[in-house]
Amino acid sequence: MSSYGRILSVDDDSKLRERIASYLEDSGFVVYEANNGKEALEIFHLKKPDLVLCDLQMPIMGGLELIEILIKESPETPVIVISGTDVMSNIIDALRLGAWDFIPKPITNLTVLEHAVCKALERGRLVVENKNYRTELEEKNIQLTQSLGQLKEDQYAGKSVQQKLLPKSNFQFKDYNFSHKVIPSLYLSGDFVDYFQITQDKIGFYIADVSGHGASSAFITVLLKSLMEQFLSQYQLHQDDLIVHPEKVLKHLSDDILNAKLGKYLTMIYCVLDLKENVLLYSVGGHYPNPVIWDTKKTVFLKGQGFAVGIFKDAKFEVYSYSLPLQFTLAMFSDGIFEIMEGKDLQEKENKLLEIVNKSQMKVEDILVPLGVKYEGGGPDDITLLLMNRNETCKHVNK
Repeated sequence: MSSYGRILSVDDDSKLRERIASYLEDSGFVVYEANNGKEALEIFHLKKPDLVLCDLQMPIMGGLELIEILIKESPETPVIVISGTDVMSNIIDALRLGAWDFIPKPITNLTVLEHAVCKALERGRLVVENKNYRTELEEKNIQLTQSLGQLKEDQYAGKSVQQKLLPKSNFQFKDYNFSHKVIPSLYLSGDFVDYFQITQDKIGFYIADVSGHGASSAFITVLLKSLMEQFLSQYQLHQDDLIVHPEKVLKHLSDDILNAKLGKYLTMIYCVLDLKENVLLYSVGGHYPNPVIWDTKKTVFLKGQGFAVGIFKDAKFEVYSYSLPLQFTLAMFSDGIFEIMEGKDLQEKENKLLEIVNKSQMKVEDILVPLGVKYEGGGPDDITLLLMNRNETCKHVNK
């Protein structure tokens, strides 16, 4: 069975190494461990890991010396520093040497570390891909120049098709109002949202983020839309009830995408809203961040975790339940939102999301504008927001 990636964890604190290794291995990574820089170099040369987690203060060979060697030998391999903030000058030196990111000790939430690892691995793959692409582009520059006009036409056509697959900007059913915004970093987006009526008492909706960017990722969103419509049709024809079970939907999607052998995976949160009971059932497929909900008193992230969709044959997904208040706002984001937000670290950015989602009947622009999102796109990553509001004063409209 394949893994998300191979991680080398270097730290003289054996308990912390074991804690990190156990968590990441449960998430599907292969983890190698080293007690110091010298031992880490030997493992690095032998195992060729995809990413290195590195402490700075270690015996025999410290982290700074190790990072300097690794960056010279393999600049495309991501290095994430895990260290206390008592010696900030060392951390700054590590970043100057070429470390990609920094996680402060103590690590209270390993989900933050996992997210940093996933983002660094994705970025590392893009660096390698771009290096290979650059060589090919130099050889085929004349051919690509001639076909540029046709390529632009294809991109515009693909963008038009993808936009038509998205739901209406606003969808209201009884007291519940749905809206969304998808802002691609390129012509085509790897992000996707949808919401739809299943029965008179149930609404389905989801947010998805396909790995990578561009046409290949956009193609997966088309496949996703097709599969979800197939599940809905089968339910309406009384063939099965898959569409009302979030964990079964993610499992079925994961198997279908994996069997298609497209070299892509996606993260996703699928929800079923039970209007009769005012209960939200949902499953998380490796997606970050989790939904944000305001219940008139406080704003929190809903709990939930799970494997990404389309990576493992034996991936399992859990279903979570949340009893909704009579009035609330629910916001679901793709992780591209963190790429453009200001903040010294991920925790500060998460807190800012919680601060902004703080009232009823919010509109998309009420959230995206304060976060600094520019609607014309062109950012480092696709940015998507799916928003659901409920207010007892809403008019009951069935569309």
